[in-house]
Amino acid sequence: LRENYITKLLPHVEIYNTYGPSETTVCASYFRCNDQQALPDGTYPIGKAVLGAKMEIRDEQMNPVRYGQVGEICIFGDGVSRGYIGERKIENQAFVSLDDGQRMYRSGDLGIMQPDGNVLFLYRKDTQVMILGKRVEPCEVQNVLSQCDEVEKGVVRSEIDEQGLAYLTAYVVPKDHKRFYIQHVKRTMSKFLPSYMIPEFFVRLDSMPITPNGKVNGNALPIVMKGANL
Repeated sequence: LRENYITKLLPHVEIYNTYGPSETTVCASYFRCNDQQALPDGTYPIGKAVLGAKMEIRDEQMNPVRYGQVGEICIFGDGVSRGYIGERKIENQAFVSLDDGQRMYRSGDLGIMQPDGNVLFLYRKDTQVMILGKRVEPCEVQNVLSQCDEVEKGVVRSEIDEQGLAYLTAYVVPKDHKRFYIQHVKRTMSKFLPSYMIPEFFVRLDSMPITPNGKVNGNALPIVMKGANL
């Protein structure tokens, strides 16, 4: 309904890009795509809040972050519902009543507020990331990597580049260091995954860093930094 309302107000504007969880009555923001250049991954910002709504980017302590910093997309306004019916205490924690009487919904989506007020959607707070406008689960990519014959141990992590876009890095411990070729691994992975899910970077390790409880120590993995395309 809100999207139709916006279209009637702007009959000659190509909107296409709208955003809004169902918990906020479907549509919370829109972005006018007319004469706008797409982001490097082919997507557009999710734009600004619709009439009667407000969006802010907040950190884990629910404090607003500065422009350009990553945080959780939080939605305010009359469209925010009262919560879920029934015994769904965990899910209802996303609905927050503030001291000033406002009702806020924590979307679980991470984003960036640009100086012009448009919001960039990055990915879910859990493990999902957006690659070329498509949702990707790094753990799914990791499962395929780990099944390659040449791989003894494989881990896939997501990072954010200087333009706020997600990319994947694969960390590999080969079964045979002398006969290990990245192109062979990529070729095998491409049989099971689309091209946008193949990690952009591969890092070969002698061994995988492990925590005292036997899990992969993600903090000890080297980060491959990706700069902006100038």
